[in-house]
This record gives sequence, structure tokens and C-alpha cells, in this order.
Amino acid sequence: MNRRNVLVGLGTIVAGGGAALGTGAFSSVEANRTVSVTTSGDADALVAFNITSSLLEGSEGDNGEMIQFDLQDLNIGAITRFDGGFEITNNRENQGDTISLSIDDGDGNSITTMNASGEGDGMYFEYNDGDLTDINGNGGSVTLDVVFNLEGSSDTTTADTALPSTVAITADDSSGGSA
Repeated sequence: MNRRNVLVGLGTIVAGGGAALGTGAFSSVEANRTVSVTTSGDADALVAFNITSSLLEGSEGDNGEMIQFDLQDLNIGAITRFDGGFEITNNRENQGDTISLSIDDGDGNSITTMNASGEGDGMYFEYNDGDLTDINGNGGSVTLDVVFNLEGSSDTTTADTALPSTVAITADDSSGGSA
């Protein structure tokens, strides 16, 4: 056997071994990792909600995941207003980290209005200055009047159907950064 045949033989063995063992690439990997998620109360969260009217009693839900209004003393057949009753604050660190807000009845129907006393919705939030877009970070806020319109209600049953069971508040990053 000469030197050339030995080299060809070794090359064939290496090529065959590489084909048999593969390239080391893979198509999937599965690994278990732990993830920890913590939440903050409204005072420390990125967007804070605060009931600011002492007449509009409210509380956080059992786990702080919701705000509940105590509506036992609303007038049937009337519009009840809580001027400056609810505040939403942008607690993001930088003033340029702005948010835009939308508030709906849980079914996607907006329940915010500007200077619209006597709106037909059973509950809505009214704002007087500016709008709900580009609320500055680092403590920028918007104060809303909370209005319950039960003019068309004659008893508690019709009043309950006029009020939304859920209110969804959405804060979108309007600064182009990340929320």
C-alpha cells in the first residue's frame, strides 16, 4: 500500500464517519425553565387608576385586579355625576414615554366623551381638557368625570341593564417606545 492509498482510505473513513454522525445541527430543543411574574398595585404600576371622589366609593377587587364602584345610592331616572371622580396616571419613567387611552364597555363600545352631558350610555367617562392621547410619562395624568345616566330607568332592574358589567381601560404606547 502506498502513501496515496492510505490518504484516500483515511479521507473516506472521515467522510463516512461525518455522514454517519451528522453535522451537529438540530431541528428542535425542549427545555424547562421557571418564569416569575410579579404585579404591582396601582400606585406602583406603569398605569395607575385612582378613584378621587370621596362620594364615589370604590375598592380594589380581592386580588387588586379590578376597581369596583359602590353604586347603591344612585338615583333612578336621573343623571348622577362625579366631577373629577377618576384619575389615570402614566407612571412610566420618562416624560416622553406617552400613552393613549381608550375606555370601552367590555364589548368594544367607547364610553368616553368630551363635554357631553346627557349621553345615552348608562355609564360614561367625560373629560374636559385635551383628549386621551399622548399623556406624558413620569406622572402625567388625566382626570375624568364619572357619569351614570339612569334617566331611562324606572327601577333597579332596568338600571342594572343600563350599566356595563365590565369597563375595559386600554393604555397604548403612543411615544413609539416600548410599554
